[in-house]
Amino acid sequence: MSISVIIPGSLKDWLGGLEQAVCEGETINECFNDLNGRFPGFKSKVCDDKGEINNSVMIFLDGQNLQSLNGLASTVKDGDEVSIIPFAAGG
Repeated sequence: MSISVIIPGSLKDWLGGLEQAVCEGETINECFNDLNGRFPGFKSKVCDDKGEINNSVMIFLDGQNLQSLNGLASTVKDGDEVSIIPFAAGG
């Protein structure tokens, strides 16, 4: 099963300089574990200490916010696309 994870260029250091990576898994959590094995520290950028989605990013599965699905337990299928978008800070 091949899942694409896409991040904006400003975060490409999370994936070793890539803006897109392919991962394997049956859930978002498994996919993130797969990516963390190849890009150490990746999961700590998107998840908090409790294993929940970090409040500094929004994660979408095929355009749907994970918060409206099953979060990191959301199931994925071959060809799905996961997008990670950072919240903008400013003032």
